[in-house]
Amino acid sequence: MIEKHSIKITHEEFVEGFNSGKYEISVNKNKAANFVVSTLADKRNKPAHYFWSWTGILLTFLMPVIFLFYSYFYAFCSFVLGLLIIEGARKSDQQFIVENVLKDQNFWIYALHYGGIIVRNKDGKGVTSIELTELLED
Repeated sequence: MIEKHSIKITHEEFVEGFNSGKYEISVNKNKAANFVVSTLADKRNKPAHYFWSWTGILLTFLMPVIFLFYSYFYAFCSFVLGLLIIEGARKSDQQFIVENVLKDQNFWIYALHYGGIIVRNKDGKGVTSIELTELLED
């Protein structure tokens, strides 16, 4: 969503401002995985996302059931390890989003438009893309 009184900048201005510390990115952690597997995202991040997400899911849900036949301790350890891996995968997804936003103007517009990121300056004022504003006005 575009805030009514947000600052409108180009992608190049955003990258320069982010690198200099003028702008901050907040990534929506609930939507990050969807953006990582989108067609606009960098393809090299997808295998890591799938691997760690499925590893975490298997260790959290399937392996504890199997380990219950052997030891409650192993089942508990598997469950905790799975939760840690899932949380790590979510944080990794957020970092992938930041990297993609800095590299690709189209991904930046996509993430801004669909609420994957919120960009603010140091004063807390919202920032949006000039290109996105032009697309939405047409």
